[in-house]
Amino acid sequence: MPKEHFAKHISFLKKEKLYPSIHQVDGPSTSPLVKINGKEYLTFSSNNYLGLANDKSIKKRVIEGIRKYGVGSGSTRLLSGTLDVQIELENKLAKFLGYRDSITFSSGYMANIGVIRMLIDKFPYYPIFEHEEGVIISDELNHASIIDGIRLAKAEKVIYKHSDMNSLEEHLIKHGGHRKLIITDGVFSMDGELAKLKEITLLANKYKALLMVDDSHAIGVLGPHGEGTAHHLGVGNKVDILMGSFTKAFGSIGGFISADKNISDYLRVTTRSYIFSDPILPSVVAGLIKALNIIEHGDRLRMRVLANAEHLRDGLTSLGFKVSGNITPIIPILICEEKKAIEFYRLLFENKILAPCIRQPAVPVGQERIRFSVMANHTTKQIDKLLDVCSDIGKKLRII
Repeated sequence: MPKEHFAKHISFLKKEKLYPSIHQVDGPSTSPLVKINGKEYLTFSSNNYLGLANDKSIKKRVIEGIRKYGVGSGSTRLLSGTLDVQIELENKLAKFLGYRDSITFSSGYMANIGVIRMLIDKFPYYPIFEHEEGVIISDELNHASIIDGIRLAKAEKVIYKHSDMNSLEEHLIKHGGHRKLIITDGVFSMDGELAKLKEITLLANKYKALLMVDDSHAIGVLGPHGEGTAHHLGVGNKVDILMGSFTKAFGSIGGFISADKNISDYLRVTTRSYIFSDPILPSVVAGLIKALNIIEHGDRLRMRVLANAEHLRDGLTSLGFKVSGNITPIIPILICEEKKAIEFYRLLFENKILAPCIRQPAVPVGQERIRFSVMANHTTKQIDKLLDVCSDIGKKLRII
């Protein structure tokens, strides 16, 4: 393919001012204040919801882990074996979330693209059971990693209208004779709203479907002790496969699946992103065990981040912005016009505030937005500054 193919597309995007700005941050990007080109910016773009990425006790545990395990993972777990620290994290994570077992992956993305197809496709190695046709039924606003995981599956795929239980039930009825896997986000990351897990679990049970929930943005934040959306909604024991990411409330890296023992044992020998990819660095795993302990006893942090989210959401709504979502630390304001959303982002940056402009492919054309993420260590004064700047920009762009 000629190189000119790429050049003309990049030229068009830059000419139309559609190419995204990617700033070089000096130092950590997980604190409320970051430095870009030596200047200090207030950021609302990090998913470090509980502020644990900079926790001293976790960093100390990681350093101790480096001294013991080094800075590499060695090889895949099926080749070089599994470490005591990996088993400890998986066991504690399963117990915390109410499952029999957990499997960790090098990223949440790797978990989704590897696991989804193996939950519904035929057993890949031996023709043990010939008639195992399945269908994947997915919410239309699910995360990109779910979409990509579904694409890899050989099974039939159908999409139900976002949070529309009538649409979901229609697909379940239509595919009554098949093995069925329902997949949904627990918290939809671009909207900040919760899935209707009470209703979905009832339908899954009625039509004998497996239910998988990607709860990356809720684990650590929602639920009585941070167990996530299902526990927050009172259906914590009704989700068959729970997926999560360590990049959000845990403030680290990696992903995981929690399920019963048969499912997890099956995934360990079929999931290609587990078999052929190295695991999370063992020193980081040591830090994740400490982070999990903090999360289990982190009521104060959860109360703080949710209070910050409520303060920002109420403030933006009072100013006249159209705000999506509820409860969660994700607070998007809908702009619904690409160039105006880009200009809003640019004016925020001029005012020393960093927050992402969300547009295609993350959301459909006409659903462009600015997406704010708050953390437990944001101060009320910092949130009030954001509200003042948003008010000025909203009036200038005639959004409010």
